[in-house]
Amino acid sequence: MTKRLKSLGNILRFGLVGLCIVPSAVVGLYASASVGERVRKEADKHLQDVSTRIAGMLDLGMHERWRDMTLVASMINAQGSLERTDDLRDQLDTLKRNVPIYAWIGAAESSGRVVVSSQRLLEGADVSARPWFRAGTQAPFAGDLHEALLLAQKLPPAPNGEPLRFVDIAMPLTRKDGVPLGVLGAHLSWTWANEVAESVLQRGGDDKPDVDAFVLSREGVVLMGPKDLQGQKLDLASVRAGVQGVTKATQEVWPDGKSYFTAVAPTRGEGEYRGLGWVVLVRHDADAALADVSALQHRILFASLVMAALALLAGWVWAGRLSRPLEVLAEAARRLSHGDLATPVPPTRAFAEATSLSTSLVQLSMALELTLATRRPDAPSAPANAEPVSASREPAAP
Repeated sequence: MTKRLKSLGNILRFGLVGLCIVPSAVVGLYASASVGERVRKEADKHLQDVSTRIAGMLDLGMHERWRDMTLVASMINAQGSLERTDDLRDQLDTLKRNVPIYAWIGAAESSGRVVVSSQRLLEGADVSARPWFRAGTQAPFAGDLHEALLLAQKLPPAPNGEPLRFVDIAMPLTRKDGVPLGVLGAHLSWTWANEVAESVLQRGGDDKPDVDAFVLSREGVVLMGPKDLQGQKLDLASVRAGVQGVTKATQEVWPDGKSYFTAVAPTRGEGEYRGLGWVVLVRHDADAALADVSALQHRILFASLVMAALALLAGWVWAGRLSRPLEVLAEAARRLSHGDLATPVPPTRAFAEATSLSTSLVQLSMALELTLATRRPDAPSAPANAEPVSASREPAAP
């Protein structure tokens, strides 16, 4: 069986399918992927900026409280005693009132007995076993986050309902001759860290349910963050980078199985405050972050396919108009090959090649008619000076 050849119209049509659909799909996919990649980079950069700002504000806040305690300790050292308790208490109360971060400020003598404090809380109590007192007898000290112990029953609960937790600052007190006077200590309310993170998120428009800010210890334990993760150690590549002092932004899968854009920024201290090794982490649910991007990508792909379909439709019609004159001429040539010389060859001016082919078929038809006429018995012989059929004759108009 002779294999049927493809028509020019079908070749053109299927070629246009490839030329329209494939490039449009490739361009659409590339544009969609480019948009997604750009948004991912912007998300990483934005979260990195947010985490860095939170880390900087935490360092600045701790430095300011460190400076407060240094000034108060210098004043007590200049007095050389802890005997003027009323004046000192007024100063401590004023400082606590002006800076609500302070949950408690007090001075204990060398034995560990609290001599004076804000609002008289714990005055007379023995704090000699507390880490801040023991460290403060040796050098200026910043103590990491811990739950309230002696003050747990004396202060109102935290606004967020969590247990009271404090960060400590302690300064040694000494007379001018070097004789120890005791230790000045302060407990900073941890709600301050939450307020810092919330203020940064609000200014950046990131106070959303799918955006979380964390503060981690130098061991990677969650000090501040979602309640279900507090106290847990996070084993993530970003956290490991952060505890090593590396600033990083990436997309990674968390223990809950979800993918998050994650940025970490280590705190580095400020001035004489050397820092506690905290790491600030900010995460954004990747599905939520890319929701608008996914919709945009779908619109890009849809627009690409619509444009390809329109181009294909136009090309399909054009291919038909292009191949139709050749199909008509092919049919005329087929009739001539079967000896049908009565039906005229249709003229066409669709394009130069079709016009040339039509003219040639007309000339061929006329030549065949002349040849057949000269072969009939009753046909007169052609004169010797008869002119041949002109090759320049145009096909007759229909």
